[in-house]
Amino acid sequence: MLAVLGDRAFGALLLILSIPNILPVPGLSTATGVPMILIGAQMAFGRSGLWLPRRVQAVTLDRDAFLAVMRRARPWAERVERHLRPRLPTMVGARAERGLGLAIMLLAAALALPIVFGNQPPAFAIALIALGLIERDGLFVLAGLASGIIALFIVAAVLLGLGTAGGAAWHYLFG
Repeated sequence: MLAVLGDRAFGALLLILSIPNILPVPGLSTATGVPMILIGAQMAFGRSGLWLPRRVQAVTLDRDAFLAVMRRARPWAERVERHLRPRLPTMVGARAERGLGLAIMLLAAALALPIVFGNQPPAFAIALIALGLIERDGLFVLAGLASGIIALFIVAAVLLGLGTAGGAAWHYLFG
């Protein structure tokens, strides 16, 4: 699959890994977030092609489960696809990909956290960036970055709330 995708492998794999977290499919955030961090790191370091360890390349997906997720995603993808076209080429060029790699690493790290419903906003942002990379649409990349900032604020607010609640519970229980 990687050989067929060529230079669009980064975006395609990011999109495939982000879709189950948008829908959401429970229990996949860490399993999909960690590979997205590795993909983002490769982009940040300027790799021209995607490299995956042999063990990851050997992983197969349950065909029926994959097709079920894709069936659920298809109506959404068809609506979005109508708006994709090559725009703002500087946002999808080689230099931009390095910065996008860093953004994807940060968003994927937030996605990998076990926060109930906290995985959807970062996954959505990564999906927009991935679509922009695949179709060379810098406007979608910008939309992904903007939604990524919002996603990080949401995750930070949830973590702050959990920390505050945990501290209050600690003081209530132990003094």
